[in-house]
Amino acid sequence: MAQQTHKNKDAQDAIKKETSRIKKLYKDLPENRKKLAEKLIERAAFMLVSLEEMERQINQDGNMVTMPQGDYEIERAHPLLTVYNAMIKNYTAVIKQLDAFFISDGANSKPGQELLGWLGKGSGQKK
Repeated sequence: MAQQTHKNKDAQDAIKKETSRIKKLYKDLPENRKKLAEKLIERAAFMLVSLEEMERQINQDGNMVTMPQGDYEIERAHPLLTVYNAMIKNYTAVIKQLDAFFISDGANSKPGQELLGWLGKGSGQKK
């Protein structure tokens, strides 16, 4: 497995668990495609855990945060929103790429649809 940047042991464990879950979804890929998909699966797991962590923080702090600015304070968008929005696009792209492995074989694309279903769920909900 790729080296993880999460220092939190719970996050590392969640990434391993999610990697295993995604690999099971793509278990029917031909071996040559499984090897290509492995790194994408690891990245997808990392991004999903990261997205969930950011969601928890944003939900806790709110979409707008107060930032001290000298003698006064200003309201601004939560700093994680930019990172979150970029990562969710990247996560979706990775899942679509994984799905392309199935589609090019004429197989069912259900695994990617199941993973993308996470996007439609509310924050903090788990399967």
